Amino acid sequence: MKKPTVISLTLSLFVLIAASCTQQSSSSEDTQLGDLHHSLSISDKASESFDQGLLLLHSFEYDDASEAFQKAIKADPDELMAHWGLAMTHYRALWGLQDVEAGRKVIQAVAETKEARMKKAENQLESDFWEGVEILYGEGELDERNKSYSDHMAEVYAANPDNQEVAAFYALGLMWAGYTDQDNLNKSAEVAAGIIAENPTHPGALHYMIHANDDPEYAQIALTAADKYATVAPDASHALHMPSHIYVALGMWDKVVSSNIASYQASLHRMEAKRLGGKERGYHAMAWLHYGYLQTGEYQKAADLLAEIIGYHQDSTASKSYLITMQNEQRIEAGYWPEGLTPQQVDYSKLGLSEKSAMHFFNSSLAFDKKDAAGLQVEIDGLNRQLSKASLLVNDEGIAMCSAGPTRYAPTKEGLKKTQVVIHQMEALLAQLKGDAALTEGHLAKATQLESECSYDAGPPFIAYPSFEQYGDWLLAQNRPEEALAQFNQSLTNRKNRNKALRGKLAALEALGRTDEAKEVKAIISQYAPAQKVAVR
Repeated sequence: MKKPTVISLTLSLFVLIAASCTQQSSSSEDTQLGDLHHSLSISDKASESFDQGLLLLHSFEYDDASEAFQKAIKADPDELMAHWGLAMTHYRALWGLQDVEAGRKVIQAVAETKEARMKKAENQLESDFWEGVEILYGEGELDERNKSYSDHMAEVYAANPDNQEVAAFYALGLMWAGYTDQDNLNKSAEVAAGIIAENPTHPGALHYMIHANDDPEYAQIALTAADKYATVAPDASHALHMPSHIYVALGMWDKVVSSNIASYQASLHRMEAKRLGGKERGYHAMAWLHYGYLQTGEYQKAADLLAEIIGYHQDSTASKSYLITMQNEQRIEAGYWPEGLTPQQVDYSKLGLSEKSAMHFFNSSLAFDKKDAAGLQVEIDGLNRQLSKASLLVNDEGIAMCSAGPTRYAPTKEGLKKTQVVIHQMEALLAQLKGDAALTEGHLAKATQLESECSYDAGPPFIAYPSFEQYGDWLLAQNRPEEALAQFNQSLTNRKNRNKALRGKLAALEALGRTDEAKEVKAIISQYAPAQKVAVR
């Protein structure tokens, strides 16, 4: 028997505690993954596992969602929406990790042809959702399929404006279709807000509201959603991490730290409970926690975390990626390399320009510390080669071609430009070693010009040493504090409360004798980086 349900769930990632079918939602204090009010007609045999999978899917806990949907399929192989859910777990588009072949296998297991599969839908809503996965795993380029899916869900939403699951997947589809298109993001946020107004603990709506406003200009809009999401799904590691996207954009470093401590610990609990290997560790939260420690001036805590990931970095491609970026940030933010810690040379062959830029800039910084001009030149040449190779894989529209591999690490026009910034920064370091002030300034000026044309990076930035800060630091050393102040202010326009920029701004203001303004900056540093010692003059 199949019945439409409106459900309010209290679930754990590992144990299905309860499932009650009611006509009203009633979010409770012990909610573990959030609440859903869906009206999908799921069979009695499959409903509990399906509902758990759907909650997990909204929080991007893809592997656990996959297990839940497989359990639902095992309970009722004829439940079409369980197959739909399993297919959706392979479409990790905001992470750039879509597994199209795996998704196609899932839908083809239902029936060999689309026509035969569509006949298994028992009502129009099921048919509409299934049509969505046929689009996502159909023919055409990735961007074309994403756009078609978004357009399809717009039509479904227009026909079902009060259906929260339709709205949620429309909001997500809008971001898949245009994550750099502000109109798409605004519409996605609008749709998510509509769900939240009716169901304040819908994990997908809260999640997508954060993603749609993941930028300093819009982050304040999603602050309430971020605070709420931090409590709605405490058994979902990614849900605990996501609020820190908004906290980073707003420079709320204490919350960045607490969010990612919670997220990382949740990943460890999951590993223990499910007896998983090291590659399941929450490296993403670990890297953001490291960045949070650096911004609060907790350099030793950051170094301890860096030492920890060095022991894990062979576990996976992701752990290698984060090790590269973390050690680069450690040297930049602290201004020195931790004593007793051996710099790691990590194989970046399967990684993207962000990691390659970080690896070469890190090595350049170490060469600069040793006054090794020849070694620094080697790093410049190496990154130039990587830039040339990547340039061949980007088409005229600035999109990576199919031969570039997984979209998570594929080059883009934006990435090419940011890599050029990093190369100019490295050239400036080399010119400094050679004592050529004019050449140093020329490269720094070019770097800031290019960076001003680039978009904001969520979280730890691609350009780990913002060129405005590097230029500002150099100008201070040249006794040009007025110009330095302008550079630090520029950095702070889209990197709010960044510790290094604030310290540079403070030094510039003090050099200019602007005491009252300097006190204001000291107060900000004391608030957001309490571990940072600020000398009182």
